[in-house]
Amino acid sequence: MSVQLEQIKQKPKASCAVSWILVVILIASGIGYFTYSQMSYSDGFRSGQLVKISRRGVLFKTYEGSLNLSPNGLMTNWDFSAKNDQVAKKLEESEGKLVRLHYRQRYRVFFWQGDTEYIVDAVEVVQ
Repeated sequence: MSVQLEQIKQKPKASCAVSWILVVILIASGIGYFTYSQMSYSDGFRSGQLVKISRRGVLFKTYEGSLNLSPNGLMTNWDFSAKNDQVAKKLEESEGKLVRLHYRQRYRVFFWQGDTEYIVDAVEVVQ
């Protein structure tokens, strides 16, 4: 009888250790995925007429904009997001003008970072 009692006492210890290992693996996987998804795999410049910039969102407000890439008046829109308030202010001042935007393209963007995978981090007004 005492042998069975000892076996019963040891089983929760083993399952508890397995549970902790699974929790650690899950947390490490989450951190790894978040880090991987935030790396940019492309960056560059896009130029055109800034059509709109707006601040939107229910819980997390982000700046979303649209750039007309076509010089001949056809609407070839490129949608982007801006996280930085200073960049968003400069975008608001440049609405309707020709601009050159520097962006970083992310693998994945979470809902608090914007609606698109293109994150604008610099604005230059083209004369």
